[in-house]
Amino acid sequence: MKSIFVGTNSKYIHTALGVRYIREACRREGLDADLLEVSVNEPILRVLARLTERRPAVVGLEVHIWNRSYVLELASLVRKVLPDCLLLAGGPEVLFHPRETLAAAAALDYVVCGEGDEIVPAFLREVERFAASHPSWSRDEFLSFAAVPEGFAWRDREGGVMAPDQPVVVEELDALPFPYPDLDQVLRDHKILYYESSRGCPFHCAYCLSGITRTLRYRSVPLVLRDLDLMASAGATLVKFVDRTFNLDEDHYLPILEHLAALDTQATFHFEIKADILTPRVLALLQTVPKGRFQLEIGVQSTNPEVLAAIGRKDNWVRLRRNVEALLAAGNLHIHLDLIAGLPGEDLASLARSFNDVYALRPQTLQLGFLKVLPGTVMAGRAVTDGLVFMDKEPYEVLATRYLSYEEMCSLKVLEEVFDLTSNSERFPFSLPYLAKIGGTQFGAGPSDAFAFFRELACWYREKGCVGLGHTGIDTARLLYDFLVERMPEAAAAGKELLRLDVLLSMPNNKAAWLGWRQAENYARVTAFWRDAERVRHYVPDFVFENWRSLHKRYFLEEFAIDPWTYEPGRIFILSDSVKKELTRIEPSDII
Repeated sequence: MKSIFVGTNSKYIHTALGVRYIREACRREGLDADLLEVSVNEPILRVLARLTERRPAVVGLEVHIWNRSYVLELASLVRKVLPDCLLLAGGPEVLFHPRETLAAAAALDYVVCGEGDEIVPAFLREVERFAASHPSWSRDEFLSFAAVPEGFAWRDREGGVMAPDQPVVVEELDALPFPYPDLDQVLRDHKILYYESSRGCPFHCAYCLSGITRTLRYRSVPLVLRDLDLMASAGATLVKFVDRTFNLDEDHYLPILEHLAALDTQATFHFEIKADILTPRVLALLQTVPKGRFQLEIGVQSTNPEVLAAIGRKDNWVRLRRNVEALLAAGNLHIHLDLIAGLPGEDLASLARSFNDVYALRPQTLQLGFLKVLPGTVMAGRAVTDGLVFMDKEPYEVLATRYLSYEEMCSLKVLEEVFDLTSNSERFPFSLPYLAKIGGTQFGAGPSDAFAFFRELACWYREKGCVGLGHTGIDTARLLYDFLVERMPEAAAAGKELLRLDVLLSMPNNKAAWLGWRQAENYARVTAFWRDAERVRHYVPDFVFENWRSLHKRYFLEEFAIDPWTYEPGRIFILSDSVKKELTRIEPSDII
């Protein structure tokens, strides 16, 4: 009797961790369980055909906020073409409100209320037991007479829904199988591997589902290290830990960090952490790991202590800022900081302060997200009290609050898009800090008011009809320059020089004429520089001349009228290495 578990990812590069655990738990008990991994971008009829051609007796569907509508439509279609198939649904989007799920989705038979690693195999054993005693069994017979294991919600004979009082959890994570026995195939099909060394969360943020049970459990360190070594040796390039807060217990997480830091691998490991509780010992380690080895995602949400208190967070912003500054100064980590717009008590002025506080740290990524009022959370229960207006269906995003109007929220959505295209793209490391500094003074309260600059830029984008068009890097550079000419003409000349440097570093193959390249007028002097191998090796120690074509493909020597590190005017020569993505300042006396 075949069972298939369907993982529906938001992108093809992702992997569905939850259903992989379920499949392996079932297989370990000798059950005929298989996996179908798809994307919400795949035509649903193609997915239906792939699923039904295997003629499963049981289908398990993993439901998340990004795939709920897609998965429930798939369930409805499966019910039409496989009427006797038993349909289970699990995952965070259904387990906390199973009654509402079963009432809204007639195609579903059961909701898995919690972690299914143990209870789903028990359910399948009951199906096999029932099938053995009822050789020609039907779905209706099973629903009417079979025993239902603990941890499931189901409809009784009168149409009412029976559900457990508390979600089921797995107490011993060491009992869980490794979710990627087919690593080679997984790495051919996907870019990102997800992994967890713990489950649960001790915190109780009002907008989050993770802390509802507050049952925090760990997989033992030796098993975690074994799993990570398997992934690294198989050639994984990006492993994302899904632990809700990775750095809670130093005895657990520090040996993992030390092991990964010393590992001979090109893989990157991503963790969600609470930065204000990092100890000096951990900070010292993080500042010395190989560049690119770790990515850290840090939820700030707001720097307003009253707002944090209103959502049940206890963060120390001063300590968080100090620790992040130390990590960023080391230059070896990718730091991702999160803010949430629409939190109770946070008006536009408060959000602007939070934005400016975080932007001043200059993380590689500053994500401006929007509050999602998830069913089952504390936030959903007090939405009326907090004056939250939000979408009835996923993603349940807030539309307005008592503190932010709908119009203000719309403007923030545009700001988010523009900020992602510019700052979060990491394509404009020289021009944007300068423009934000000048623009903060021109449009806001001073050079530290980056929010005022990006808000003005977002308004200009909307006026020009540029929103939602998915601009390329060079298109975005041109839009930034056009904005300067129209709204910041006094900064346009210096801004253009810095934009040209950003394009040289981040988009070396885009030599748009409007940027005013100067290599042609310096051609003779630049050529003389490259002919002097001793002089070149003063700046590029490993330089070996092969031919002019390969040299020009890798290196570009350009003149600028502003020092990009001090913003002082002058005649500056900078050498760009497109392979190493590095810039080298050349003494003018070696060119002129």
